[in-house]
Amino acid sequence: MKVFSFINQKGGVGKTTSAITLGHGLAIGGYRVLLIDGDKQGHVERHLKIPKAGGFRRWFYEEEPMEKHIVEARPNLWVLPGDKSTNLVIGKLRDEPLATPLFVRRIRQEAESLGMQVCLIDLGPGLDHLQTAAMMASDYVVIPVSPRFLDMDGVAEVTSTMAELNYSKGKSWERFIILPTMYVRVWRESGTRLKELVDTFGSLVWPPIPNDPRVVESAGRGMTLWEYAAETKAVKGIEAGGKRIGGYEEALRRMRRLLEEG
Repeated sequence: MKVFSFINQKGGVGKTTSAITLGHGLAIGGYRVLLIDGDKQGHVERHLKIPKAGGFRRWFYEEEPMEKHIVEARPNLWVLPGDKSTNLVIGKLRDEPLATPLFVRRIRQEAESLGMQVCLIDLGPGLDHLQTAAMMASDYVVIPVSPRFLDMDGVAEVTSTMAELNYSKGKSWERFIILPTMYVRVWRESGTRLKELVDTFGSLVWPPIPNDPRVVESAGRGMTLWEYAAETKAVKGIEAGGKRIGGYEEALRRMRRLLEEG
């Protein structure tokens, strides 16, 4: 099983949308996917039209079995739901020295025992003890980022934290992925910031997800993009030079390749 965490200290950059869209895409393709809602806002549940619940808190803080609290939101896509009580998980990770290694071990052991092939962890904005524990549990860290000046700082903060964990804890990752979201080709700002990312991180930057109003519409209807608008540009990418570039379909292909390689 491979674990992907979706992290950025900046909010509103497409973490939840990306985790849901890629998770559901993998599930449609036959993978057994666990999506953990580590954001106390509970937006995964709102998006997928399932009830908010303290499953994440009850699993880790109260040490109940994961199996009791996961919900099959779509065929092959299970959700461990979260709500405002996730604050208790953050407190436990902050206050108990052995909580982080326990978190890392339990995610992998329990998800694998349930037959999951992929685990995606959606996290709220910030870089607190929960984000750090999720990084420690992950094979891959995905950093969604909107290519705008003020949003770019989040990439530097996450990569800096990863470097600190590598130095202090010896943690290494198979890869980290920068996923540009909300890309507007006709805006000079989007093009400039995307170029900055590629110049700095090279092939770690995946092709961008175009800005698309249907992303917001799908969440408001409790549907994923695959259900609501599978042909939209956020999924299919943008036309350039006679071919399609970017979009969640391309990101999904790359995730599948990582899973097949690993």
